[in-house]
Amino acid sequence: MAHFLQKITGQVIGHFNAFKGSRPSYHTEKMLTVRGICSDPIEIDEMEPKLAELESILGAKVIDVKSESAQEFMESVDKHIRENMDVDNAPDSGGFEVMAKQLEQMGLHVEYKLFMMEHAGAFVAIWKDRSGFGPLYVEVTVTDLDV
Repeated sequence: MAHFLQKITGQVIGHFNAFKGSRPSYHTEKMLTVRGICSDPIEIDEMEPKLAELESILGAKVIDVKSESAQEFMESVDKHIRENMDVDNAPDSGGFEVMAKQLEQMGLHVEYKLFMMEHAGAFVAIWKDRSGFGPLYVEVTVTDLDV
């Protein structure tokens, strides 16, 4: 596995102190998805600024999820998944927003950003019960862009 995928994922999970319950939900040589539960008390109004701090931590550029670069990231993720699993349906170009809407319909407040680096892209989503109670959940998907 490309070690930089693990390093990027570790930086994100570490930034949110989300090692509790963290586990890879998808793990290949070219892609890694990890979910975790933040151990720090982060309020809803602190979520977006905390997420934005990752730009400098990762040395990345934040990309609009509706941009061509975001589409390329989604296609890269889709390609890596299809290399390892049988998938019958077409990739969903609005996947970022669909995911957020589904979580919001469940009563959760969601923040997410797509970060692009030289050789990798990282999509980070965080969510918490809209009431403010309960933990903050973190999910990061990092993919190798050198395909």
